Amino acid sequence: MIYDFSDIFKNQSEVLLEDFIDKYTSCIEYSPEDGKPYTPVYYENILQTIAAPFEEEELLLAFEALAIYKISCAIPYVIVINEIYGLKGLLISKMSEHSAHSNVVELLKITNKINNRVAHAYLLEYVNKLISSNNVRISSLSDLVEKNIIMHYESHLVWLSKLANLIKHSQKEGFVELDDTMCDFGLWLHGEGKKIIHNNSKYKSIENLHKNLHLFAKKIYDYMDQGEQHVLINYLEKCELISLSIGTELALIDNILMNKRITKDALTGALNRHALRSVFESQYELSLATHTPFILAMCDLDFFKEINDTYGHIAGDKVLESFVNIVKKNIRNSDIIIRYGGEEFIIMLPAISKEKGIAVLEKVRQSFEESSLKFEEKVIKATVSIGMMEIVPEHYYKKNFLDDYLLMVDRELYMAKAGGRNRIETN
Repeated sequence: MIYDFSDIFKNQSEVLLEDFIDKYTSCIEYSPEDGKPYTPVYYENILQTIAAPFEEEELLLAFEALAIYKISCAIPYVIVINEIYGLKGLLISKMSEHSAHSNVVELLKITNKINNRVAHAYLLEYVNKLISSNNVRISSLSDLVEKNIIMHYESHLVWLSKLANLIKHSQKEGFVELDDTMCDFGLWLHGEGKKIIHNNSKYKSIENLHKNLHLFAKKIYDYMDQGEQHVLINYLEKCELISLSIGTELALIDNILMNKRITKDALTGALNRHALRSVFESQYELSLATHTPFILAMCDLDFFKEINDTYGHIAGDKVLESFVNIVKKNIRNSDIIIRYGGEEFIIMLPAISKEKGIAVLEKVRQSFEESSLKFEEKVIKATVSIGMMEIVPEHYYKKNFLDDYLLMVDRELYMAKAGGRNRIETN
């Protein structure tokens, strides 16, 4: 079909482009050679196409080129769609000045096709990226030193990859299992999983997440042959987010079970140092699989030698025990504390942001500072210095990672000590 809006937009493309760029564009990339913005070139091509009689496919290809460029710049789909809506608004406003109501209707019709073409480009990119990310997640789970209940999450990563692949090929035949009680994970969750996950609210949370995951998969199935690509993007994104939430919940439960199972330090009740390497590797792999950061912190009790020299080693032992108890009161059951050395401890906080991690560790620091220990009618006060960092896994685990990260938090701990002690330092 040929569209002709030339009587309205002839010689208007430059003015419209300037107005559009000023009001609606964002995330513009600039050429390193001459500093000129790239984005206007694509919109200039679109407006020049509209300013003359054009075939429908000609305009759709111009918008597809824009979408592919935006994808290469990692510009989110929602931003591009907002720009296109802004452009549509400008064009309709111009048409209204000419009382071209029939042209407005034609523009609205082709706008839906434009949105779909752009959405299709983004959908293909997202599907390929999701399948690739899931391959990394599945590999991370396979590399886990200890394979506990998180391994049941692997079946749903495979399920999600299959769903993405079916969308990519617009294929309904051989669709993923839509009944949340009948997929591999659902069978485990409603059977053995119910016995393992003792916390009822935690179980309900995972059950509801899993139901919602399958609900969105059903919606995808219903929309597959309706050609509404933007709807498929929306629902597939929700599926991935819910899938990651399920993985995070299972990983936290695994940590609780691990805390109960691993050998404890006889004095303090913290995990034994011998478990550090395997525990850290598991945390790293789980974070990579669930796309969540975690916190690594090194704690050192200030002037601990003076406490031993002044009050004796038994009193020092009591202070160490008191510190671990205070830490446990201020962290989750799924968080980890390991005795690293004499008065040094490692804390790991899974599935938490840097800001929240700092808040948790500050609570630990402050609570320990405000506490006191009575020993043989003497009151003992102590403080702790903490070096911490947020770890956001992006690569497969390597054996040197733990040593590298320990060096980093040790440097932060040194800065905390050098800065006056009784404080937290972070990179």
